[in-house]
Amino acid sequence: MRALILAHDKFTPVSGKTGVCLLRYRRSDIVAVIDRSKAGRDAGEVVPEGKGIPILGSVEEALTLQPDTLFIGIAPVGGMLPEDWRQDLRAAIEKGMTVVSGLHVFLAEDKEMGALAKRHGAKLVDVRKPPVERRIATGEGRNVDAISVLTVGTDCSSGKMTVSVELHREALRRGLPSGFVATGQTGIMVGCDQGVAIDAVVGDFMAGETERMVLACAHQGKRLIWVEGQGTLTHPAYSGVTTALLHGASPDALILCHDAARHEKKGFPGFPLTGLREEVTLNEHLLRWTTGGKVVGVALMTLGMTDDEARKACQRAELETGLPTTDVLRFGGGNLVDAVLQVTDQLKRKSRPPYAVKR
Repeated sequence: MRALILAHDKFTPVSGKTGVCLLRYRRSDIVAVIDRSKAGRDAGEVVPEGKGIPILGSVEEALTLQPDTLFIGIAPVGGMLPEDWRQDLRAAIEKGMTVVSGLHVFLAEDKEMGALAKRHGAKLVDVRKPPVERRIATGEGRNVDAISVLTVGTDCSSGKMTVSVELHREALRRGLPSGFVATGQTGIMVGCDQGVAIDAVVGDFMAGETERMVLACAHQGKRLIWVEGQGTLTHPAYSGVTTALLHGASPDALILCHDAARHEKKGFPGFPLTGLREEVTLNEHLLRWTTGGKVVGVALMTLGMTDDEARKACQRAELETGLPTTDVLRFGGGNLVDAVLQVTDQLKRKSRPPYAVKR
């Protein structure tokens, strides 16, 4: 694959997180980033893993690199296609490129783009398109012969996907039979064992689809299953998807993700972030009648901090929660994988609480 990332005016760690994660986890596939506001610069100025990747002003400029794929590298609120991006999409489609989109609007259903793709033999991949089959959760997930770990957060965009991928990779480095379940468009794009953009699924079936993916991973022989979280229980707009994941994933353990520099809910000025300890209590309470799963560690985002400031932030979180804490990108996630494995050992030694099914 020789891929471009389209991210006009949005290629930053916050507004362009899909593109940033593609550079981080699929670096060898990317030949250029398209962002007219940063044209002429190096992608390494935005994310270290992008060093050596040029930022160009348009798809037309990038054609000399012989790309075959175009990723839409943003996930904006509402998921709409910016109208002034259509020229770059046309240029890609007219060259027969595969266009991969995580937007809420489906390119394959866009009259102009659909017709153009058919004419030029281009493929339009809408990763947010929900599965045709609909599944109601049955509770089977808590009976799988595997440990399910769900990342939860104090807010949306708090690092849940990155933490899930990093801990999955650390488990694989240790030789463990680990699997990654993606529940958002970016996780699907960077690569997963099972993946559905869960917030595109009709509400009644979100938990069931999550459960299906956990069961499929276990059937593939994965014994440690990392499920990417979405939203947070305390966000006025995104609590529904969080609840569905807590029920559908049947987690034995939770990792709490938190942006250490943030004080208000994203997109909701005046709505303060809930304290770490309170978020722990809320998530564990919701699991009392299913798996009895516990929060076993905290993962911080420390963007913009020095290493020393990040370490102090981790220390404060550890004091507040009594749980091992790290920034997985700065300091690695070994202590969090250790905490999950300790849960695994405990489950082997003793039966589950009476309100949960024994393994």
